[in-house]
Amino acid sequence: MKKNWRRIIITVLEVLAVLLLLAPAYRLACGIGLKKVYSNSGISIYADDTRYKEEAEQMAETLRVQLLKVDSDYSPKISIYFCRTMAEFHIKAMAIGKPLALSRTGLKAILIRPCDWTKNSIEPRKPQLLPRSLSSVLLHEALHHYERKKLGAFRFFKKLHSENWKIEGFCEYHSASSSFPTDKGLRIFSGEDNYEFVTCNEIKPEYFYFVSRLQTDYLLNFKKVSESDYWSTKYDENQLDDEIRQALKEKRYAFVVSD
Repeated sequence: MKKNWRRIIITVLEVLAVLLLLAPAYRLACGIGLKKVYSNSGISIYADDTRYKEEAEQMAETLRVQLLKVDSDYSPKISIYFCRTMAEFHIKAMAIGKPLALSRTGLKAILIRPCDWTKNSIEPRKPQLLPRSLSSVLLHEALHHYERKKLGAFRFFKKLHSENWKIEGFCEYHSASSSFPTDKGLRIFSGEDNYEFVTCNEIKPEYFYFVSRLQTDYLLNFKKVSESDYWSTKYDENQLDDEIRQALKEKRYAFVVSD
């Protein structure tokens, strides 16, 4: 409950900032201490050193191609900030906890926690989790901006609080990567392994993302549900999970991914 209230408070603050036309000021504040290393066709990248211009250009082009595969009509308008310290990340992202990255969709900004972004990898926040490629993390965060534009601000924020598994699952599905190990996640989901692994290691968010991706893959990839129906249909999550478990047990459905 406390986590939901925190998310609601952050969302309200974001909406108020947009209503007060503070988006440009917010992006200006995010750029403090950083240098613009790339800017073209709606994507700007900020880092602590301008010598990474070539890497930034390649990163932006990869992201643009990935987004076009999701929707050929989508033109992103986002600024990406690579923070130097966790303190800077928490302040600029208005972050709670230690996520890999955060989107501020109304403010057209993506903030990345400290990482060696030239290696295209972000280390996990817990040893039980897997590292993720930076490109998959960026795509995930950029897809939140796509969702907001596709659904509209009101519908997006409504689903963010009532059907957050769709919001996160859609991004995880298309970014095709997970921090939570697939085999372990499937065993826990199927009841073959104990959920205490998740609670004891304090990795509930990552497991939630894993299950959200599993649900979305089952609907979009296996059942061939249209994207329109995916967003408009009100699913009973317990019933959906039971259906997925049965399909996995009968080997009609295989959740094949590369972590």
